[in-house]
Amino acid sequence: MKNLKFLIVFLIIASCSNESLDNKIAFDVFEKQSIRFQPSSEEQNDQTIALGSGRLILKTIQLPTNNNYRHANANITLVSTGDPWDKSGSFFIIPTSSDYSVLNLANNSFPNKEPMDSYPGIQKFLLEDNNYYPPLELLRFITPFGVGYFNTEECCEKLKPVYIAKWEDDISWSEDITHLLPILKGEILVGVFIDTWSDKGWDIDVAIEFTEPAQTNQSQGQNIVSLVNTTPFSAGQNGYDQFGIEPLVTSFELEADADEVFLYYLTTGHGGHGTGDEFVKKTNVVSLNNQIVAEFIPWRDDCAAFRRFNPSSGVWTETAEWKGVEIEERIASSDYSRSGWCPGSQVSPKKISLGKLEKGRHELSIFIPDAQITTETEFNFWNVAAYIAY
Repeated sequence: MKNLKFLIVFLIIASCSNESLDNKIAFDVFEKQSIRFQPSSEEQNDQTIALGSGRLILKTIQLPTNNNYRHANANITLVSTGDPWDKSGSFFIIPTSSDYSVLNLANNSFPNKEPMDSYPGIQKFLLEDNNYYPPLELLRFITPFGVGYFNTEECCEKLKPVYIAKWEDDISWSEDITHLLPILKGEILVGVFIDTWSDKGWDIDVAIEFTEPAQTNQSQGQNIVSLVNTTPFSAGQNGYDQFGIEPLVTSFELEADADEVFLYYLTTGHGGHGTGDEFVKKTNVVSLNNQIVAEFIPWRDDCAAFRRFNPSSGVWTETAEWKGVEIEERIASSDYSRSGWCPGSQVSPKKISLGKLEKGRHELSIFIPDAQITTETEFNFWNVAAYIAY
């Protein structure tokens, strides 16, 4: 009877699971899920909830209640169904400790009628003795320019560099989320978001994979607390452009002394114009209790390595010198360096040690001193997320 109950836990889930011979079990969260911009498409069915005009999909899944695995990965495969642009994307979990979620934001069902104005950047906060914890990202990704869909377009074929044998049919990413095992169990609400404005959009496959079952639960006593997430998941929420005006500050409470606390910090700058935060190096400053714990510039200068995933990327020429002669060299938009990301890349969190912290309240501050604000002609914002593990 006990074995039957254990089997039911694994099989009666909103997603499917498949166990292989090498001690792996994968839970298929989304299969060929369409994400595209469809105005007035807020809807709900037996399995999924669509928000943000179809750009965000939520789903409740059932993972093993007693999760005793040693290792976990978030896996994504993506293909364009007509969207030619590079856009930010996220696979995330709604913390079970949160009394409110993106559903409340979407329905504007907070006691405060304007939560996004009152709580800039959408951070952890206490409201009427109830907690709001922002979505915690399992895998952040950036869509490439039109992978798969535009492979056979005549214009794209002519622009294919000689060093690329063929355009890739899709793109896949895998993120090690072993440190998040404490929250990857039981019934959870997950979501996937792509900041697309195309009615053609994308198809996405998402899975959580566990490996190497252990004799005992490896995550006992560990805590995960989501603190900040400025990615505009909710309808009406704009990209956050206030980091340069003042630090974004949030806090967390420890009920007991913690021997070692780690901060996981995700940051990407966006702004399509040539001098926007997307293309200009900007320093991120992270402080704990008014003491700087990390100061760095998020930057990716290897974007040309993803060229085979970017068939619809625009191509320009730049003057270069070859054997003493000036030539016009072709360079794709997807090749340019960017603030912490490349078209077609995943964005892994920066792990920052906060050391030993005493019981009580602690304040986290995030500051990007030179971040630009959005104007009538220039669009700038930063997608920043932070959570702690201890």
